Amino acid sequence: MINKKEVSNMAVKICEVTSEMTADVKKTEDMKVSLKVSYSDKTKEATFKPSEDLKKGDKVKITVEKI
Repeated sequence: MINKKEVSNMAVKICEVTSEMTADVKKTEDMKVSLKVSYSDKTKEATFKPSEDLKKGDKVKITVEKI
């Protein structure tokens, strides 16, 4: 049986988006992902360093989860 505390700590997948890299990015460089509502100019950015070097043309997948 799952208790309520365990359920509240579970992430819910909202969506997945695939895209193609438009430039080379080394794993020592910062990458940013922006979330934007279509009717608003306001965005929230998340900055991170990729775990491996990425090349122009590489396919990437971004997953958004509610936590």
